Amino acid sequence: MSMKNYTAALYLRSSKDRKDVSPDAQRRALLELAKARGLTVVEEFVDAVESGKDENRPGFQKLIKAVRNPARGWSTVLLHDTSRLSRRRVISLIFEEIDCKNNGVTVVYKTLPEVDPLTEIVLKSVMVAWDEYHSISSKQKGLAGMSENVQAGFRAGGRAPTGYVLRKIPTGAIREGEAVTKSVLEPDPSVADAMAIYLRDRAAGESRLRAKRKARLTDMKDSTLISIEWNALVYAGHTVWNVHAERQGGTYVGGTKRRPRSEWVIKRDTHTALITDEEAERILGRLERKAKARATEAAEQRDRDSSALLGGILFAPDGSKWWAETDRYRWERNGKARSISKASIDAQVIDQVLEDLASPGFAPALVHATRASLASDTDPAALRRISAEVTELATQISRAMDLAVQLSDPAPALRKVEELERKRAERAEQLQHLEAEAERAAWISKVGVTEVARMIAGIAADAKEAGRGELLRPVIISIVDRVEVDPQTLSGGICYRLATPESGVKLASPRGFEPRSLP
Repeated sequence: MSMKNYTAALYLRSSKDRKDVSPDAQRRALLELAKARGLTVVEEFVDAVESGKDENRPGFQKLIKAVRNPARGWSTVLLHDTSRLSRRRVISLIFEEIDCKNNGVTVVYKTLPEVDPLTEIVLKSVMVAWDEYHSISSKQKGLAGMSENVQAGFRAGGRAPTGYVLRKIPTGAIREGEAVTKSVLEPDPSVADAMAIYLRDRAAGESRLRAKRKARLTDMKDSTLISIEWNALVYAGHTVWNVHAERQGGTYVGGTKRRPRSEWVIKRDTHTALITDEEAERILGRLERKAKARATEAAEQRDRDSSALLGGILFAPDGSKWWAETDRYRWERNGKARSISKASIDAQVIDQVLEDLASPGFAPALVHATRASLASDTDPAALRRISAEVTELATQISRAMDLAVQLSDPAPALRKVEELERKRAERAEQLQHLEAEAERAAWISKVGVTEVARMIAGIAADAKEAGRGELLRPVIISIVDRVEVDPQTLSGGICYRLATPESGVKLASPRGFEPRSLP
């Protein structure tokens, strides 16, 4: 038997949690484990104060490189528990199932008993899940720690706001051989006066443009200045935390970027103020009133659009929208504006729709337009070409993954995998769309003019029964995709949709309408 089978390496990792098992304690436990198994420890890899979620730890990366090296001189790696390796399941699985198994290395945990393979899989899954829970719990404890820092008058992390710099204060504690410090704010002589001038002028009601010119902050973007204004309490000398809402899937929890002020954590009088409390409150009050007004306006606009006959489906030819108001539709773009009477345009669209539905040529026109539209989107050659691209990209991804396993530094290959996967996903989505269009085309090809005419007659009967009130809106939006009105000439046209379960195809309008008493 090779001597390699009697030798082992240790991997030790400690986190930022002071209650975590120290590297020294892990080493002692693992040396006892090695002795009990008749193993000689010949190498060790250490990461001190490193997050288990981060795979780019120096010691961990050296361990991976050694595992892939046939001349490493050992065949077993000993760890104290599953969380030493990683708190992310994907990293653990890649290391154990790809790196170690493919290179003849056995992973042994001090706290994982020797059992049959099936039980071991279950145990590992449970322990990794527990590690993930611990990670979430640690995050919550970390947030609680930040809150305590704020209540003690210290910063909870992050950069100093413009106008201040961070000053480190030693706490007297030593962690991993380094002094532990906390941060407080102190004015930045180079810009504090300018920030004070700007904020005082804004509190006095000066426009943002004039205030930044007076403070000589013209290089700053308005978005930056708005963020500075939202930090008004900080500039009044108070430490503020828990302002921004969490993000999930790219959107803010609760729908707004900032939490309600009642949820902010505020410790008053922690550093030198650049403005007064009264000035800060005037700035925040104006921002909050504008935010509330915008939210109210958006909600009212949604209500107007949902009740207006053409709300949400009335556009200009360039795609810009006509917004519903109380008795008019309004269009604005690039400083230009136009409005039209709701009653007038609604009546004209209703008349046009009813006239189109009653026209003998409407059903054949719809069928012809639908078939022509779908035929242009369902080229069989394009389907075959994109399908082949998807298959080829999947093959390239597989090859790149195989290469990543063999490389000492897999990062470049993994970046290539990510790039290929994005391209494959785009092509696959495009293929799915074309296949759906092909299915619709096949269905439309089987539908005759008689069936479409019967469907149109039913829609026309519903429209006449609904009359000209709000009850007509469901009928209109079921068959009309969009109404286009040119803001200059007020001429327009209707784009119909064929609303069936099998097809949501949007159809070009066979007719249009000209201006007719549209003030």
